Amino acid sequence: MSGKISEEAMQEQAERAEYVKNIGIEYRFGCYEEKRPESCQLLGEYMEALQQNFSSALAIFKKNCDEHSYPKSCFKYGMYMLAGKAGDDSNLTKMIRPMKIACDANIPQGCRYLSLVHWNGEKDRKADSEKAERYMRRACELEDGEACWLLSTWYMGNKEKFKTTASGEAKELDRSELGQLSRDMEKSLQFAIRACDLDIPQSCANVSRMFKLGDGVPKNLDQAKKYANRAKEIMDTMRSNDTNAGFTG
Repeated sequence: MSGKISEEAMQEQAERAEYVKNIGIEYRFGCYEEKRPESCQLLGEYMEALQQNFSSALAIFKKNCDEHSYPKSCFKYGMYMLAGKAGDDSNLTKMIRPMKIACDANIPQGCRYLSLVHWNGEKDRKADSEKAERYMRRACELEDGEACWLLSTWYMGNKEKFKTTASGEAKELDRSELGQLSRDMEKSLQFAIRACDLDIPQSCANVSRMFKLGDGVPKNLDQAKKYANRAKEIMDTMRSNDTNAGFTG
């Protein structure tokens, strides 16, 4: 019996391997012979996820972005840049073009990362707060909860003047290469509530704190309790999902 099961398992494994191989052949044909950008994207994902060949995946995403401006490939290429895995291309400034293509195609994370590039200046490129705000708003409109949360924190303004170092020394913060928005607690609350609605627990907790303390908004203990409970609900759901992630029945 065990021998039969083993043979069946081996047969199933062989069939899966053949299927995966054929999928790769199909994607290669679509990309290299038919010159279809969507096939190149699928081939890149195939190389990345199934073959674990990240250098080949990067090359495919880069070429598909450079030659066809294919949004999903541009986003992938930009993320390789962000991770420092794109060689000489791994810098924030070079991320702008691919992430702009992704954002223009309504890829929410593309807008968020494009915004963050503009928010974080470099030695030869100043931060652009106006563009950072515009693209982060766009990401939030596309229901990227993290973007709504970041906007909320930006509208709180940069109140901190010093940070405490590991040695306990108070050192003045250098914000010269960071964007900055005027403090606007009404907008901060608006985007914090939106992020909470999109299940960002820390945003719900922050809304609760704002209502509890009356931080730039009218003090409201009922609303504070409501959003504190919502933060707890989201966290409990996240913990439950983590616990059940490996359960297959």
